[in-house]
Amino acid sequence: MGPTPPRRITQVAFATRDLDASMAFYARHLGIGPWFVLPVARFAGTRFLGEPCAAEVRVAFANNGNMEFEMVHQLDDTPSIWSDFLGDGPERERFHHVCERTHDFAGSEQRLLAEGYAPVMQGATVRGRFTYFAHPGMAGTYLELLESTPSREAMYAHILLHGQAWDGTDPVRPLPPL
Repeated sequence: MGPTPPRRITQVAFATRDLDASMAFYARHLGIGPWFVLPVARFAGTRFLGEPCAAEVRVAFANNGNMEFEMVHQLDDTPSIWSDFLGDGPERERFHHVCERTHDFAGSEQRLLAEGYAPVMQGATVRGRFTYFAHPGMAGTYLELLESTPSREAMYAHILLHGQAWDGTDPVRPLPPL
């Protein structure tokens, strides 16, 4: 197999036990912000390791320059890609995944499967489909594949615009309707 063509890796993401503390630290000490917090979501219709998963989460996004960051805080004890990942460790947050956005979701899924990736969690939000993949050569982290939709791209464009112009004030904000 030849070299892997360049991908559209757009984000690094962390699972956290305390979203507010993580956002405050990253804003104050790393200059990442402002953080845009989405409404609490329950992932109905999602499957984790083949089983139904309705985990309830708070999610926030921020940019620093062109680098996008995501924080995911699971609010319940439903088995999921986030609760299993953090386990009983002492960390407040841990690096969880990189994200690849694509306009050809089905084709990208097939490409990843052919490259040895295995789906771990699959579902959809109002903004489009997602699948988290594991790979034996990338133990301890995941690759998230996101369907690139107009709604999702508008959200990320808003976060990028505000991150590039951020002056350090109002480090946590609700995501406005987009």
